[in-house]
Amino acid sequence: MNLVKSSSDNPTITPLTKTNAHRAESIRRIGTDKDAVAFHFRKKSKGMYMYIHTYTENGEEKEVRASDFKNWEVTKFKYPGYLEELEEIAVNAYRWNSHDPETRAETDIMGYEKQLHEDLKKIPEAKKQDYINTYKSKISVLFHSLSRCANPMVTGRGGFNFQRNEKAQNAYQNRYDEFLKWREKFLKTMQLLTEKYRPEEEKREETWRRLKRDIASSANTIHEIDTGKARGYNRALFVSSIFNKVSTFADHGDVEIVQKAIDFISEYNAGIKKPVITPRHRFFQLAETASRMRDKLKETQELENREVTFEGGILVWNYQESRLQVFFNKIPEESKRRELKSSGFHWSPRNRAWQRQLNPNAVSAAKRILNLQNI
Repeated sequence: MNLVKSSSDNPTITPLTKTNAHRAESIRRIGTDKDAVAFHFRKKSKGMYMYIHTYTENGEEKEVRASDFKNWEVTKFKYPGYLEELEEIAVNAYRWNSHDPETRAETDIMGYEKQLHEDLKKIPEAKKQDYINTYKSKISVLFHSLSRCANPMVTGRGGFNFQRNEKAQNAYQNRYDEFLKWREKFLKTMQLLTEKYRPEEEKREETWRRLKRDIASSANTIHEIDTGKARGYNRALFVSSIFNKVSTFADHGDVEIVQKAIDFISEYNAGIKKPVITPRHRFFQLAETASRMRDKLKETQELENREVTFEGGILVWNYQESRLQVFFNKIPEESKRRELKSSGFHWSPRNRAWQRQLNPNAVSAAKRILNLQNI
């Protein structure tokens, strides 16, 4: 980044330029001690590829032309110039397919940098630089691929090779699709990694917040039905919704979450005339159910894992994780994967297995899918 001498106490300044203007958050006139002012890149549009940049001073919005950028310094950026060095490559990418390659390049760089900056918020510190480097490399490849695409409206139709251009456009689309898949896969992996190392207490608190939000929404609807504010709804369905959601936690032996849910409904009932769920409803017995399931699961987890070999893999009763797991020797065919998914099995990257909650239904499904009889 270019640094120049300043007449102020600060020995160096960062001048406002066409390259960094999209990242500038606040600016100040060079050589003055005035307070910095908010900068608004492309605040208004005057037509295709024509924009007005403004700054706010004393509550008044004023225009600053690109030709006057040299008179301003940037005092604060929204984010670093991750892709600043790709500016020339980006401009060349639009040389044969845009009447204003500089503006198109500027738009792309701005969009990709914003995306990269937001992505980094989801990535652990140790992985950020790797992501930046790979992201930058892939965007560079995209621009190089785009530079082979042309537009006859720009180049002229005389002698234009439409067939070659179509191949170039297809190649660019392939590179772009590859970039999207890489980004999606990387971010998903980071999400799983972040989730894995999140404190257990934080995970449980988030689980309760989501459940509480769902319960509160249904309870509010039930109350509105009871008070005549909501018509045309089936009250029993909303009661069942609450019961079924909490029942799932009870079946997993999660006594604490279930008790919180019961306490929440009890407090909700105390503040209204007609209870959303009556005290005699089996909802209020779920704490006992959860306690029994916890004891049962504890006994089950002490069992030794069981394995059954089938043609092409191994079926495992993983009692410690309460999962029925299918390990294949090689990637199963698409039809088999669809059948597994439709039967409640999910691929676990961590365990490298297809698995679902260990219960009689899971065993029955596995027997059917894997053509196992006497197990």
